[in-house]
Parts: sequence; C-alpha cells; structure tokens
Amino acid sequence: MIKIENMIKTFINIFIIVLIYSVSFAQSANENWVPVAAEEGSTTFINVTGLSSFQGEDIYVWSLQEFKPPVIMDEEVGEVYKQKTYYLFNKEQKRYSIMQILLYSDNDNILKSYNYDRNMKIKDFKYSLPIMTNSDADKIFMKCMEIISAPNQ
Repeated sequence: MIKIENMIKTFINIFIIVLIYSVSFAQSANENWVPVAAEEGSTTFINVTGLSSFQGEDIYVWSLQEFKPPVIMDEEVGEVYKQKTYYLFNKEQKRYSIMQILLYSDNDNILKSYNYDRNMKIKDFKYSLPIMTNSDADKIFMKCMEIISAPNQ
C-alpha cells in the first residue's frame, strides 16, 4: 500500500513540474518585447502582445527594464538586473498607475515583487499619477499609442 502511495505522489509531482514548465513556456512564447528607449545603464521594452486590441480609454501594459550594470535597490534585495512593471494608462486623462513591479536577479529569478492593489472604482485612485513629459511613463505611453494607432499589418 505504501508503494502505491509513493508512486502516486511521484506521479503527481512530475505532473505538477510538467504543468508549471508548460505554463511558463506558453507565457514566454506569447510575449513580444519591443524597444522603447535606451539610455546609459538601461534599456526599456514593452510587451506589445494584444496591445493593439485595446479599444477604450484604459491601456494595460508590461514594461521591462534591463540594467547594465545592475542597480542596487537595498541590502535586502541586492543587485537588480531586470525590472518588469505592469502599468495602467488612461488615454483621456493622461494619467497612470503602477499595478505591479517584479525585480529580477542575473539568472531571471524574482528577487522581490510589489503589488499595488487599490480601489479601482474611484478614478482618483485608479490613475494615481500624471504622465510627465519625457518620463519613462511618457515614453512607454507614447510607444503604446503608436502600436495601438498603427494600421493592422
């Protein structure tokens, strides 16, 4: 009886590993990172997959910043080689919010994640920051608008 239980546990563990690998591969296969800006020490990209389908005033988009050399956040986090940020932009109000931030090590392990939940029914909370000219958010927003307004190819 114990042997059967061990076999079942082993099978379940293998199944979970295969499932996690499959989901991870499927997610990365659907990403299409397009460069937005390159500055000394960092390059910024956005994931344009599905971006052209946004019809309303809101745009949700992931950005990726790669740092060379890595940046030091604090002693707890250490060296950060990449940062993914999930933005919510409002085209009409020219405002945005940061929904989530993920910080990565040199081997793409998540060092730290931040989730910024808020009351999305109140517009002042939904879009908490103005888009400042020539800021990272402005560059990302402008690239999103370029992708959205481009004719379908």
